[in-house]
Amino acid sequence: MGQAASGGLTQGDVDEVIAASKGVFNQAEIESLYKRFRALDRGHKGYISPEEFLSIPELSINPIAQRLVRCCECPNFTTFVKMVAPFSPRASRDDKLAFMFTVYDVDGDGYISREDMSMMLKQLAGSTLSEEDREDIISRVLAQAGGAERLDLEAFKAALGGADLANMVVEVSVDL
Repeated sequence: MGQAASGGLTQGDVDEVIAASKGVFNQAEIESLYKRFRALDRGHKGYISPEEFLSIPELSINPIAQRLVRCCECPNFTTFVKMVAPFSPRASRDDKLAFMFTVYDVDGDGYISREDMSMMLKQLAGSTLSEEDREDIISRVLAQAGGAERLDLEAFKAALGGADLANMVVEVSVDL
């Protein structure tokens, strides 16, 4: 497949993962991500368990960490890179929104329903919002999105058309 790159990846492996990330990561970043993946995969199983995934400090403090883990249960390296790719500063707005849609589509039916929104609001806000407040927020969101009872990906993208996604970034440090 090519000459071995640092960290046990061949050049072919690196090229394949770069393509899987839609080119948002370069070779040095892929190699750095591979080192991080191997460090997280404590049992050297070839995938990251939910417990290992939640050991990432930045993730463990996120209120929707459990949801993120369920979206990508036990990712291998390529899946791990695909999951991190939307957080690259070079990822497209569409890719960022598609990832967000996947997270918010709790039941995985291709739509974000009232129930999906309610579950996400519970995770994000905890007990600070009453059931009535959650329903009010959901009704307002759906009204602003055209009055539908659920959102498909295109409606979700349209609803978030003006949203600032600049903070949806994770930098990959590269060892020089």
